Amino acid sequence: MTRRPDPIASPQARRQAHQRALLEALAQYDLLGVERLLGQWVHRHGHPALDALLLELQQVDPEGMAWWQGHAAQPEPALEPSPAPEQLRQPEPQPEPQHPERQPPVAQPNPELARLRSWLPDRVERRRAA
Repeated sequence: MTRRPDPIASPQARRQAHQRALLEALAQYDLLGVERLLGQWVHRHGHPALDALLLELQQVDPEGMAWWQGHAAQPEPALEPSPAPEQLRQPEPQPEPQHPERQPPVAQPNPELARLRSWLPDRVERRRAA
């Protein structure tokens, strides 16, 4: 007997599941999880809905929100200092040396090509055939 697919959750049920996942990530102090879930929230519901969500999360879990806001306010440490704009200049291209005696490469005879051409009629044979 085939199993029927699960019914698609309503938008309200998906929204509540997303909020539960956010609360769980806050409770576990999962910074990357919170950032990922907030990004999904903004993508699905827009920036105005984010402010309302943050207020609701603040009421439900003030300790978790305080932790997240403390980490979100700190800038991430830079791996390397960024170079100054004057250091980004490209090196000037070097002119190529000029060789007036430079000759094009000489073609080397190809024995396979000569063998194949032997099968072709030469000019005299073509004139006779015409």
